[in-house]
Amino acid sequence: MNQITSPPETIESESKQVSCNGDGGPLGHPLVYLNMGEKDWVECPYCDRKFIYKPKK
Repeated sequence: MNQITSPPETIESESKQVSCNGDGGPLGHPLVYLNMGEKDWVECPYCDRKFIYKPKK
């Protein structure tokens, strides 16, 4: 039986510091705070959700 999984979610952020809890609830993961540093993106180590820096124009 083949299972198809959805690609990880991508979220745009106006800040280089973000937090992720995997959508919370019983299927979530511990709250983590992530910093993009020199890059314009970071991925959550638990759920692979990708946060992309998009500053205000």
